[in-house]
Amino acid sequence: MTEPARRTPGRPRDVDTHEAVLEATRAILLEQGYHRLTFGAVADAAGTTRSTLYRWWPTLGALVLEAAADNIDIGEVPDSGDSRTDVECAVRQLIRTFSDPLAKIVIMAAIANLDGDMDMATRFREEAVYPWRSTAAAAIERARDRGDLSPGSDPTFLLNVIVGTVFQCTVVPAKPMLDGLEGGLLDLILPPAR
Repeated sequence: MTEPARRTPGRPRDVDTHEAVLEATRAILLEQGYHRLTFGAVADAAGTTRSTLYRWWPTLGALVLEAAADNIDIGEVPDSGDSRTDVECAVRQLIRTFSDPLAKIVIMAAIANLDGDMDMATRFREEAVYPWRSTAAAAIERARDRGDLSPGSDPTFLLNVIVGTVFQCTVVPAKPMLDGLEGGLLDLILPPAR
């Protein structure tokens, strides 16, 4: 999802130190939460210096997005030619991502803009949310064009129902409430043929 931070003048990054920093960032996020994450804490845990981190990442948000890139990458919805398969893929991608413990922490931090890092929120939306959202919207619009949605259905509203429901059932509660979530959403969006 995210590109590594831009190269800065000077010595190239040490690959082992770089990975140690990303791993330390993930561990602190999972064990202590975003509010306890600092460059100092990461540097100490990774066995490096704060100046190294400041040189490699312009903000804490940039470090977090790189460390959690695989966790928060929702993906894109493919066009399989079948409405139910496409919408099911969209729902599964969202549930998988929003249920991931590290992704939940990063998503809430980006939404809440906890440290005033607007770049973090913007990059999260542009790199993870919008690619998925545009392809999920296209899948729902294809379903409408095929006549697979209930008459009068609004694809944008249905997409918001999916996102809002998955968010409320996965990110908000302490433990994701997944029982019946995927099937219920699919049946709501694309009612089974009678």
